[in-house]
Amino acid sequence: MAIGLSREQAPPQAVEHEPVRRRRRPVLVAVIVIAVVLVALFVGWIGIRAVLARQQLEAAQPSASAVVAAMRSGDVAGAKSAAESLSAHAAQAASLTGDPIWRLGEGIPLVGPNLAAVRVVASATDSVAREVVTPLVGVSATIDPRSLKPTDGRIDLARLAAAQPVVAKAQTAFHAAAAGVAGVSTASLIEPVGTAVDRLDSLFAQSSPVIDALGNSTKLLPGMLGQNGPRNILVVAQNPAELRATGGLIGSVALIHADHGALTLQAQEAGTSIGPWPTAVSDIPDATVGIYGPLVGRYLQDANYTPDFPMAATTIAAMWERAHGGTVDSVLTTDPVVLSALLKATGPVALSSGDTITSANAVPLLLSDVYARYPASSQQDAFFSSAAAAIFTKLAAGHLDSGKLLTAFSAAGTSERLRIWSAHADEQKVLATTTLAGALPVSTPQAAGIGVYLNDATGSKMDYYLGASVSAGAEVCRFDFRPTSLVRVTLTNRAPANAGTALPKYVTGGGTYGVPPGEILTRVVVYGPAGGLLAGTQLGSDPVRIVSGTDRARPVAVVPVQLKPGESKTVTVQFLNARQVGPGLNVATTPLPPNAGSTPDVGARTTVARIAHVCDSRVK
Repeated sequence: MAIGLSREQAPPQAVEHEPVRRRRRPVLVAVIVIAVVLVALFVGWIGIRAVLARQQLEAAQPSASAVVAAMRSGDVAGAKSAAESLSAHAAQAASLTGDPIWRLGEGIPLVGPNLAAVRVVASATDSVAREVVTPLVGVSATIDPRSLKPTDGRIDLARLAAAQPVVAKAQTAFHAAAAGVAGVSTASLIEPVGTAVDRLDSLFAQSSPVIDALGNSTKLLPGMLGQNGPRNILVVAQNPAELRATGGLIGSVALIHADHGALTLQAQEAGTSIGPWPTAVSDIPDATVGIYGPLVGRYLQDANYTPDFPMAATTIAAMWERAHGGTVDSVLTTDPVVLSALLKATGPVALSSGDTITSANAVPLLLSDVYARYPASSQQDAFFSSAAAAIFTKLAAGHLDSGKLLTAFSAAGTSERLRIWSAHADEQKVLATTTLAGALPVSTPQAAGIGVYLNDATGSKMDYYLGASVSAGAEVCRFDFRPTSLVRVTLTNRAPANAGTALPKYVTGGGTYGVPPGEILTRVVVYGPAGGLLAGTQLGSDPVRIVSGTDRARPVAVVPVQLKPGESKTVTVQFLNARQVGPGLNVATTPLPPNAGSTPDVGARTTVARIAHVCDSRVK
């Protein structure tokens, strides 16, 4: 008889786990191997696609250059072919950097920002190729300046108006792509990627004025030239031999009538024949009158003492309407320097006086020689009028190089010698965003908007001999970290030593306004940043009594400077930039007169030198 426990009654037996552990090791190893393989594949996938994307972007660069070259030469077929190549390469680069795996990699520390930057560069390039270059090439024949030059006094506006929606859409796409690249921080990027971002950002900055000029032209020109009804354009010729803040004394005014692109010169008058009026013809703010005097709203020649071109243009338009009736739709200013550039497009123009005016002799002829030849102002006015009429006739007839004409107008805007104001609110809104607006300088939290303007007080044409240079700098000098800005303006009388007797009385002023013949009296007007404070003013090393005030929340200092032939003096003005947190500067100036006898490049802006600002006790 067997004695024992049943299976159910027997104690539980130990379970052996070792075989299980042995089974798990291969699983763990397999998981690790798979993970390594996946990481390798992940890295390899991104690495290979990064190399391929870089190749595509590099291949796109010659195509982009080819597009620009073809459009400049008028080769529409070549531009289209190059645009297709550019678009193909850019699309490939965007595709290679836009998949989910690439986006997943952007979350990896250190590596991720570089991947994100490459994707943004590729995407921006693709957007510009598809949404900017290709559409613009498609309408290039329509917007080509060669197709827009006048024929028998008429410009075909219908083609320009038809291209406007395409150009506007391209302009919007361009700025969207530019904003994407500008938003990439290069601080944590490796050198090749950071360089690529900076290069593309710089390219956007260089191209932006061209794209905006094209977009704004298609928006503005059809309406301003009478596509939707007749328009009256007042062309104001400024004479920098007698300076005003916006460029020069208003020597003559011409009314051009535009009707569906047909341009006719309807009236022309000397500036001295319009007005004056006993009271202001337009609403001039008390602050402006306090700085420049009551004549700003009463005399045409003084309307542009203020550098605020929209205000000056409004006053000029009101004066013309008061004198002649009718309506002025827009005001455009120009000067002999711009005229010299336009003459490169038209070629020499024969005048009724027997002279031939050219790009080389326009400046000395109109700013100096005419005064030596014709002592009477009526004779001078007649000469200026005949010259303007002859040049307009040649321009309107279309006898010109359209490419050079476009270059001349573009350069005139860049150098701030061309200003445009429109009485139509929608057009003025567009103009306000351009270099043509001539508004007071704008400040930002990082940069103080500074203005340096010159107004003649000699009452003569001696500014033909005035040399001027402007320099500025900013520094943080205070414990509250508010920066201060320093502006220096140096003026030189370059007239010959015997100018008082050798030059015509009309040029020297003959002492009529209390300035000895041969000397130059200039009012230097310096605007500080909006919300800022005037901290100090000097003439040379000495404090000086000035006229000061506030214009549109900007502190203003007006310093008179009188110079004998050969003499130089420097005005120094200091401001507290109360609303700024950085020492940046944005300096606007009056377009300076050319050096005596020279013909300056119309596209050159007045150079503002950078200087070190040494803090002193006044601003601390």
